[in-house]
Amino acid sequence: MEVEAMRVGLLLLIHQGMDSVDIETDCVAVITALHRNTEDLSEVGCIVEDCKAYLSSLSSFTLRSIYREANGVAHRLTHLASVEWLDDYWLEETLVMIRDVLYEDSCIST
Repeated sequence: MEVEAMRVGLLLLIHQGMDSVDIETDCVAVITALHRNTEDLSEVGCIVEDCKAYLSSLSSFTLRSIYREANGVAHRLTHLASVEWLDDYWLEETLVMIRDVLYEDSCIST
């Protein structure tokens, strides 16, 4: 699920014309898979390979592992999407339903 979310996020940012990004995840397995130089033959390998291709199209990117406790926004959005409440995306302003966890995440990660 994490690597699929990564692929969707990468497609979104490429579609929006962004080419320099910092990516944070609490899933070390995804970071490890994306840094691997060999082809991923696992059951999610095609998704990992898509992500590698999308990342290589960017002018610059960083992948950073963070503590699960500092990833509350992603978990809240995932939950909202899973109950079909969230079917759109926002780029300009912070959603009311994530402001509290955004503040908590920023406090934990500093």
